[in-house]
Amino acid sequence: MEFTEELEHMVSRIGLKNPVLEIDMTPTGRFGGFVISETFSGMSHIERQNMLWDRLDKMLDEEKRLRIVGLLTMTPAEVEDADAYD
Repeated sequence: MEFTEELEHMVSRIGLKNPVLEIDMTPTGRFGGFVISETFSGMSHIERQNMLWDRLDKMLDEEKRLRIVGLLTMTPAEVEDADAYD
């Protein structure tokens, strides 16, 4: 299984409401992107990151964690607002 697929599978198992992932590989071979879910509504960015990483840390070994450069957490409404600026 490709790492992006594995990451998507893991995120789908952590209990987020209708998660959408947009993950890309960087030129250095690491991965980063967005995790979009209604679950993040009403949460601060720190709360979102803590929730995501508390759960992912239990599933990922150190080697796989180091392959992730960053995951931004957003709600669908925030994505719509950002798209309106394009």
